[in-house]
Formats: sequence, structure tokens, C-alpha cells
Amino acid sequence: MTAEKTNKTILTVDDNDALRYSLSRTLQSGGYTVVEARNGAEALRFAEDGPDLITLDIHLPDKDGFEVSRLLKSNPRTAHIPIVHLSATFVDTEHRVRGLEVADAYLTEPISREELLATVGALLRLKHAEREANRHAAEAEQARQELEKAHQELELKVQERTKELAARNDKIRVLTGRLLKLQDEERRRIARELHDSTGQMLAAMKMNLDRLIGEARGLKSEPLIAEAIAINEDLTRQLRTMSYLLHPPLLDELGLASALGWYVEGFSQRSSIHVDLEISPEFDRLPEDLEITIFRVIQECLTNIHRHSGSSMARIRLNRDKEGVRVEVIDAGTGIPMHRLREGKLVQGIGIMGIQERMRQLGGDLDVSSSDKGTTVVATLPLC
Repeated sequence: MTAEKTNKTILTVDDNDALRYSLSRTLQSGGYTVVEARNGAEALRFAEDGPDLITLDIHLPDKDGFEVSRLLKSNPRTAHIPIVHLSATFVDTEHRVRGLEVADAYLTEPISREELLATVGALLRLKHAEREANRHAAEAEQARQELEKAHQELELKVQERTKELAARNDKIRVLTGRLLKLQDEERRRIARELHDSTGQMLAAMKMNLDRLIGEARGLKSEPLIAEAIAINEDLTRQLRTMSYLLHPPLLDELGLASALGWYVEGFSQRSSIHVDLEISPEFDRLPEDLEITIFRVIQECLTNIHRHSGSSMARIRLNRDKEGVRVEVIDAGTGIPMHRLREGKLVQGIGIMGIQERMRQLGGDLDVSSSDKGTTVVATLPLC
């Protein structure tokens, strides 16, 4: 007798004392605990205690077995209990079909011990399997709900974090825009200071040196004064170049085209790199922030060409239409080194990052492509 069987309780319902006793003995011999009921009312009452299985005679004094089965299956508290119909009189096909519509098995007497125990065992195993399946389904549903809840909580956290990052990025972008503007204003101020103050002091020094050299003709000090004049002139040229590179006055006075023409000419002289500058005829004055940004983009690109590419030439193209401005800077150098490329994308340095941020502030795009035949930088800026 297994522990599983001794834990199972079977409700046997039959109004015939002898048959009920025989059934009880057979089930007990199979290792089951048996509770007996004599009629349908007792069967419905005892079923509330939750037996594991019910054997139910069809012919009962108060209600037939079909009606008792229907009542049991319609009650949520007892609907799960397997029912085996037993009958010695209702043995035709019609009654068997009717019985199986409200019960789980239908046996006709005489019933052998082996058949009864086998049927009861099969229904109990089926009930156990169903209960396990329901348990697994409930656990799976609970796990699914917990997973869904965790997913929703994670999604909410991601959304909140994304909002926080977006807000911080907006603040950083605003701050960066202010810093770039302050940087341009400071460059303009320093350039003006160099031109108006230091430049004037050098000019005054040059005037005094010119007077001195006139008075020192034939004296030993004449070569020293001449050398001082040459140093003064060289320093004045360098100071003027430095001032113009910080902020070319032509950018404010005549616009981008004139400023670029002056800058490209000076760059070619200093670097020995031939630069071909092409500006479309319809190119006209632009808003101040666009002109400064385009000038800085070209300035940074030419600086990189001189420092890194080894190219002897560069080509600059500026085109303007109703939508915006397109700037192309092309060289024929060695291309961007492999250590500065990651998955085909440029690992940006400080200069490129500065250009990128300037473009972002104005809603523009910057694209850099490179090969062993040279590098192309394309910047596009909207006019709206």
C-alpha cells in the first residue's frame, strides 16, 4: 500500500447497503480511505469536504446519479472532483452517453475489482496531472506577471533616466553654446587688443627706431638699430597674423568670402600647400554665427591637413541654395590613421569635437570620410 493511495479519500454513494459495503471493501483493499453516502443529498453534503474521487450509483432514492453529477459539476467547489458512474440497470448506450456528459467514467455491474481499481487509479492520476499542470500554469503566469512588472518598472526607470539625460544634455548644449559664443567674443576682444594696443606700441617703437637710425649713420650702433628695426617689423607681421587668425576683421567688415580669401592666401604662404577655393556666385552675406562657424570649420580642416595629412593640396567648395550652405574640404593626403578609426567611424579629437558642437548648435551636420587617397569633410548648415 503506497503513501499516495492512503492519502486519497473516495466518496462512495449507493443506497444498496450490500453493494456499498462491497465497493468500500474493494477500494479499501486498494489502499484508499472510503467515506460512504446513501443518497444524493448526503453525496452533495459530503462532497463539500473535498474527496479525491466519487463513485456514484445512478439509481438513488432522492435524486438520480445524473442529477447529482450535474449539481456537483456546476458547483465551483466540487467541479474538479472526478466522478465514476456505477449502474446495474442503466447499461445501454444511451444511458452511458448521458452519464459521460456529466461524469468522468461509466462502469456497469458486475464490476471486477481490477477494473474498478484501474479506473479509479487512472482518474486519480489524471486529476493529479491536471492539478500539476494547473500549478505549473499558475506558476508560469505568476512568473510572467512578475517579469512583466519588472519589465515595466525597468522601462519606467529607463524612461526616467532618458528624460534626465536629455535634460542634462540640453543644459550642456546650452552651456556649450554660451561657451562658444564667449570664446568667439574673447577672441574678437584679444584680436582687437593686439591690434589697437600692442600693435600701436610696436608702431611707435618703429617710429623711434627710424629716427635713431637716421642719427646713427656711420656709428657703431647703426647695425644694432637696423637689426632692432627688422625684429620690430617681423614681430609686427606675426602680431598682425595672430590677431587676424583669432578673429579676421574682414569677417565683420566684408563677410565670409573675403575673409576666407585672405585666410587661404596666408595659409598657402605659411604652409606651402596649394589651396583651391571655390565659392558659388550666389554666395552672399550670412548671419554672423553661420559665418563664424563656417570660417572655424575651414580653419580647423586646413590646420589638420597641414599637421597630419601630408597633402600638397587642398580644395574648398562653398555652395548656397534656398535650403542652406554646404561646405566641402578635400585633401589628397594619407588619410586618417587606423588608430583614429573605430568600426569605420572617426574617433574625434578636440578640434573635430569643437566643430561638431558648433554644427549641432546651428542644427547642422558634419560628415568625415577617409581613405588612403585622402580625406573629405562635408559640413551642411540650414539657413532657417
